[in-house]
Amino acid sequence: MLKNTPTLHTLGKFSALLFLVTGVFFAAYTFLYGSSYYPNIVPAAFLDSIAINLDWANFGTLSFPIQVDNFLVFQEFHSTPPGFTLNESYLFGGIVFLVAVSVLALASTFKKIPFLIFGAAWIILLTLTNSNGLNIGSPSSNTPLIILIIGTFLPVIYFHVWKPEAAFSIRWIAVFLASGVAVFSLITLSPIANPPLYLAEQSLVIGIGMVISWIFWQGHGVISGIYILLARANQNVSMKISWQIVGISGLYLMTLVFLLLDLKGEVNLPFPTFSPLFLILPIGLLGWLSTAEKLRQVEEIASQPKFLKAFFLLGFGISFWMIWKLEISGNEAAGEFLKHLIIYSQFGFSLFFVVYLVSNFLSVMDSGKAVDKILFKPYSLPYYHLRIGGMISILVVTIYMDAVLAPQANSMTTNILGDYYYQTNQKLEASILYENAWAAYRKNQKAKNATAHLLFDLNQPTLAKEHLDQSFAEVPQVDNIMLQSSRMIRENRPFEAEYYLKNGLMRFPENPYLINNLALVYVKIQKPEEALALLSGINPNDPVLTSNLIALQSKLKKKQVETRTGEGLITKINHLASNNLAGEPTDLNELQKLREALEKETSPMLLNAGIRNLFSNKNFSNTTSDLIWLDSLSKKEELLDYLMQLQETATIRSLAAGRVTEAVKNLNGLAFRNPGEAGFYLNLTAGILAQNLDFEKASKDILFAEEKGFQAFRPYHFVILRLGGFAEKALELEGKYLAPSTNSPDEFLVLLSKFNESIPDKLFDQWISLSSEDWKSTLAFLLLERKAHGLTKFQLNALGDFLKGKVENEAQLTAFLQNPDWSNQESLLSYLQFLQVGEELSANPYKTPLVLSAADRLADPLDQYELLNTASEFSKDPMLWIRKVQAAKRIGLDNYATAALQEMSNWLTWDEIELLQGTNY
Repeated sequence: MLKNTPTLHTLGKFSALLFLVTGVFFAAYTFLYGSSYYPNIVPAAFLDSIAINLDWANFGTLSFPIQVDNFLVFQEFHSTPPGFTLNESYLFGGIVFLVAVSVLALASTFKKIPFLIFGAAWIILLTLTNSNGLNIGSPSSNTPLIILIIGTFLPVIYFHVWKPEAAFSIRWIAVFLASGVAVFSLITLSPIANPPLYLAEQSLVIGIGMVISWIFWQGHGVISGIYILLARANQNVSMKISWQIVGISGLYLMTLVFLLLDLKGEVNLPFPTFSPLFLILPIGLLGWLSTAEKLRQVEEIASQPKFLKAFFLLGFGISFWMIWKLEISGNEAAGEFLKHLIIYSQFGFSLFFVVYLVSNFLSVMDSGKAVDKILFKPYSLPYYHLRIGGMISILVVTIYMDAVLAPQANSMTTNILGDYYYQTNQKLEASILYENAWAAYRKNQKAKNATAHLLFDLNQPTLAKEHLDQSFAEVPQVDNIMLQSSRMIRENRPFEAEYYLKNGLMRFPENPYLINNLALVYVKIQKPEEALALLSGINPNDPVLTSNLIALQSKLKKKQVETRTGEGLITKINHLASNNLAGEPTDLNELQKLREALEKETSPMLLNAGIRNLFSNKNFSNTTSDLIWLDSLSKKEELLDYLMQLQETATIRSLAAGRVTEAVKNLNGLAFRNPGEAGFYLNLTAGILAQNLDFEKASKDILFAEEKGFQAFRPYHFVILRLGGFAEKALELEGKYLAPSTNSPDEFLVLLSKFNESIPDKLFDQWISLSSEDWKSTLAFLLLERKAHGLTKFQLNALGDFLKGKVENEAQLTAFLQNPDWSNQESLLSYLQFLQVGEELSANPYKTPLVLSAADRLADPLDQYELLNTASEFSKDPMLWIRKVQAAKRIGLDNYATAALQEMSNWLTWDEIELLQGTNY
């Protein structure tokens, strides 16, 4: 009698259950979430841009936007090469090794005949593992097989023959050490690349051999387990369980028939089907009842019941681990091989078990007696007939299925070898093996996809495309269609890409990958309506397609279809660009969430796009910290490719905060450093300057932009040129880019063209004389915004009274007009709130009241002069300039003061200059 301590017995049961539970978990995970290695379809993002209106200038008949670029992030799905499964292969190989050691140790307890049968089966299984590929001694030698047989089976023979009383723990340790030495020897002696990986991949053959053995052992497990439950429930009740078991058996056999037809490829079956792999769970659960009952009833069994139960648990557990391995590795041929054998064995053995039941127990089945206790008593002859009949049925089904098991087995082993060569970067050998695997068995998607990828890598695009065409014609698969279409796009053949994707959708309707990529192809071939229609009918829960729909609607300037915004970063970026394009405000919480997501993001492209869209909103707070953040990003090596765009974003952020001086200077710097984009930047500065009524400087920038290649002229450009004193040049460019026009600016625009350089009193008088209500409203606001420093309280109140009911923040204007004193903090705050600007008083040099207020707050005369001098580089406001003259004199820069007075004479008379000098500012 074998001896084992209770502790070791408990440890063994715990290990077996842990092995089973973890196998169930891993298998369930792959069923729910699939493999992350194949199919390897990933979204690749690329950027497109749209012009959004950061601001708008509106001066009567002169109206134009201040436009900047926002980014749209499109995502296109790509089929990439299958991923390497090195760690998973090593894990599965280790599991198979430990299970094999346990099985061998258990087999050493078998009686003579079962032991001989097991030994023959084990040697055959080792022979099928293709261990001769280790090339020990010579190519394809049998040395590795001999080492494996000796190392694994010799200790089993030793314990079976000479030490039959040895404890199981001793057997297991001895087999473990001997087998470990054999495997280590193979790894050490083999000259091939990465022998451990080779053995780990080949362990799938051993694993699937174990699974098949367990499945055949439990061939009638479902029906016999159900019958045992019914018989126990029927004790002392005398129900008609004969009808119940026949009905249940008929339903189960019919289910197996439909699954068999589904495997054969029949369509329109009047019964929902599922993967035969799901049957492993009921086979195991019900088979445990059947096996336990059989072990209690049958005297002549192969080994002690506890060891056979251990066999059962090992077989049950390795079945789930095998499901995980097949899903992870993408070895579809092996999966189909296993599915077929499950159905064949279940059908054959279950059918004959029903015959066994009816022929032996029909007379006592409904008696209410404990029939389950004698279920396997007539064991010797009838039960062997059951097994023989089941095997004959399996052979009949195999013939009916055109002996598909043979090509499946061939393809399975070829795939295993292909995986090894693929993961050791032997691309040519791997491509040949995958090609042969697919040729042997067509339902083999990974093999065909990997073949095409490998051939592209081997610089054989023609052959790769032939394989893709063959797949498309014979056995279409989504990843190959995507690979084929993306190759067509790469070769600038978009209409062929459309053909493949469109026909692919007929084969795989509602496939999100094909829908998405076809929509993007439609955009490329100028079919925007088809693209929108395709994406509009999508599942709203698909984040990539939803994000692309938002981006496409924005790109085509179409009305936005209501979609879920989503929590993904790309969706947030596109949604913000859509809002910016439509001029709709975005919720502050959404902006904050986007900011937080961007601070954690590592993708340079998404950082660049997200920050641009985020900073294309008017925001007068945290400007300095935002610019510091942008500066820190621009210093990162991974963002060097986006340096110019980040600098442009920093300029846009300054402009959104009202920092006109900073924005214009930065744009001029960008134009100088990037000659190819100079026209774009100079046009933007022209718009900013014209918005601030500096038409002369704006005109110069327009002309310079045209020299640098800018051609996107609009009618307002020529109006600005005329207002800036370049009427002849305006006529010339208008004739060159648009139909010539003789329209001249109206009197109000002529007035505005001299606004900046005019004295406030004169402008107020002109305001009084205006007849148009609209003109008067516009000029009144401009006077309050830019000339209020030179107006009396009476004049300011007259302007305020006129604007009642015509402006926003009227209460703040009223509060300021009660005490128009910029030195008073409350009055200043009311003034700022009325203008809707930030607290940086010197941000815009054309808003002279704020600039002068900022100067008054500086104690150092030199600082005062520098601030006023910087503002005077832009604005020609007379009172700003006279303050600059006074500041220069205070610090002893009389020459600068004289030069400034001389320059003022270009737009003012000396009488006006003397009057200004005599006024105390």
